[in-house]
This record gives sequence, C-alpha cells and structure tokens, in this order.
Amino acid sequence: MQILKVLVVIMGALILAGFTFLGVELYKRMSDPNRASLTATAPAPVPAERPAEVTLDVPAGSRIGEMLAVGNRVLFKVTLPQGPDRLYLIDPRNGAVTATVTAGPISGSIPAKPAP
Repeated sequence: MQILKVLVVIMGALILAGFTFLGVELYKRMSDPNRASLTATAPAPVPAERPAEVTLDVPAGSRIGEMLAVGNRVLFKVTLPQGPDRLYLIDPRNGAVTATVTAGPISGSIPAKPAP
C-alpha cells in the first residue's frame, strides 16, 4: 500500500510539472513580439526587377471594368465598344495572360430546333 501512495504522488508531480511546462511555453510564445504565426507562411520575396508591362489585345475604346483577385491570379472584365465582353485571367507575378473568356454564341454551333 505504501508503494501505491508513492506512485500516486510521483504521477501527480509529473502531471503538475507537465502542465507547468505547457503554461510557461504558451506564455513565452504569446508574449514574443517577433514570433511568426504558426499557420501563416513567410511571404515570398518580391523581385527587385521592373514590373511587367502587359498589353491586352483589345480594340480602341475598350474599358476595363471590374477586377477580382482569384487565388494568385487577377480577373479583369473588359467591356468592348462593339461586341461581347471579355474576361482576362492574368498572373500578376509575370504579367502573363493565362486565360481569355469571350461571352457570346459558340462559333460553328448547330442552332437548336424550335419546340413543336
């Protein structure tokens, strides 16, 4: 019975020491102003080179409408003076146009038959 009491006291001391260690570490990490967030990654270094210049293939009189950040790309809505609107998906890191979407009917499509 004496050994059981000693084991209980030792286990209690180990549990208390563990909680004390966790509390001290948590306090140190929360009060350190130079620590980085555990979930955030360090931002990529910005290259020191000149920003890329992008020329969109749009006719004169076109207007850039709405812009939307989609992941690590930028989506531009371009309103054309005559014709459908276009959407441009641009990679801002290098200025490359990764996709162009033009609204309107599909060229070469077969017209649907009217319902009887």
